[in-house]
Amino acid sequence: MSLARSAAVAATSGALGLAIGSEKVQLMGGLAKVKAWLGFQAAAVDLTQPDAVLGEALSFAKATPQDCGVLSTRQGGGVASRMVQLKEPFGVQEENGDVRVNFFTSSASRKFKELLADPNCALLYWNPETLTYVTFQGRAEPKPPAEAKSFWREWMRILYKDPGLYTAWHLHVQRIQVVSIGRLESYRHDWRPVELERSQGSWKVGRDA
Repeated sequence: MSLARSAAVAATSGALGLAIGSEKVQLMGGLAKVKAWLGFQAAAVDLTQPDAVLGEALSFAKATPQDCGVLSTRQGGGVASRMVQLKEPFGVQEENGDVRVNFFTSSASRKFKELLADPNCALLYWNPETLTYVTFQGRAEPKPPAEAKSFWREWMRILYKDPGLYTAWHLHVQRIQVVSIGRLESYRHDWRPVELERSQGSWKVGRDA
């Protein structure tokens, strides 16, 4: 890279001023965007291959710090979002192409009631260190008591004064949106992310990806 081009990258990155966390995170995001603008392509991920995109999305989700996600449910006429713990054995799982996200909640919670009323929901994994997010959309379903019991771990007692309120759920994933700045992006002018949809037993890349 020429000295002039290097200077342009550095100067433009500094000017971006992304206010989304630490200076390190800002610099990483700025450099990634500038590299894209200057013609540097992200790591090779064939966006026409659903299996390749799915593999990346699952890897990104599992690498999210603190094993946390944001669950969004429908609440009255609006939407409610809150953090959920996705530490093993909870979290995203894939088997023969079927993807589900296992999570738990209290039967006394608002989200429990909201999911019973409308199981359509979304669960977001966000990694500020790599400017990566993966959104899983679909329908949530409570696990049968025997299966839910197999997911219980002793560390969860700190969250439940009454373990009888514990319930386990899984989100049947039908749509996935994924962005990793500088690695996996659609590069669309409208910022729409790369999207996968589950149809007739297989994953397909969204037409507009």
